Amino acid sequence: MSPSLPFPINLSAYQPLKLDASNPTLTDEQRSILKANIQLCRDAIVFFTATGAARGVGGHTGGPYDTVPEVAILDALFRGSSEQYVPIFFDEAGHRVATQYLMAALHGDLPVEKLAHYREAHSHLPGHPEVNFTPGVKFSSGRLGHMWPYVNGVAIANPGKTVFCLGSDGSQQEGNDAEAARLAVAQHINVKLIIDDNDVTIAGHPSNYLPGYTVAKTLAGQGIKILEGNGEDLDDLYRRICEAVNTPGPVAVVNKRPMSVGIEGLEGSTHGHDVISVKLAIATWKSAV
Repeated sequence: MSPSLPFPINLSAYQPLKLDASNPTLTDEQRSILKANIQLCRDAIVFFTATGAARGVGGHTGGPYDTVPEVAILDALFRGSSEQYVPIFFDEAGHRVATQYLMAALHGDLPVEKLAHYREAHSHLPGHPEVNFTPGVKFSSGRLGHMWPYVNGVAIANPGKTVFCLGSDGSQQEGNDAEAARLAVAQHINVKLIIDDNDVTIAGHPSNYLPGYTVAKTLAGQGIKILEGNGEDLDDLYRRICEAVNTPGPVAVVNKRPMSVGIEGLEGSTHGHDVISVKLAIATWKSAV
């Protein structure tokens, strides 16, 4: 592994925020802090996943970049009431592992400088999360769509607590998710799915290759309560997550947004599914300055 250099983004600027799901309305201060944290995390993800592109490996920028608002809210809820939740960012889209590495660094479990070695050989930062391999990573995802059944088990083992599972429209196409949904409904399991529904998978746009399929209607047909909305509307996103927490049993918070939202040259494109190019990463930083 190459020597570590100082990480160029000051992650100490992340402001630990505590939120209480019993109050579904953000104050001006809370909203301001969340927006600043979201931008900081998105900048960091663009940077360190682009280091993967620079060394010629893949890296999946779009998924972790897109779901930062949800993750920032969950982090604030966990900090606000750790006893109410299982405070793990379970993610059935394991290739969004940049989320796990970033949160591990923000929580002090992983040296920040390590992020710049994303997916580098011998860096212990593989393309999917591996527990007991990377400091701060708390689960192993397996391949796409294999997490929800296990998260059901975690919720059963932790009665009285809320368990979250980050999802995607791609992972929700997997057969095990259909089985997990039926079990969650039948057993009234207190699991909350936070689904990034961006109409992009590695195979293309589901609206093109699976016409008629929708995540929300499929889950509703299984008996899951659906809370659908714009993932970039921070107030509504927070309100829907709070409603999910305050609703017993399984709930899916389905968030609509284009892939790689706000990144010129990638927004809405299937290319955002993989790692951002160095050229586009540099252009993104320049436009932000």
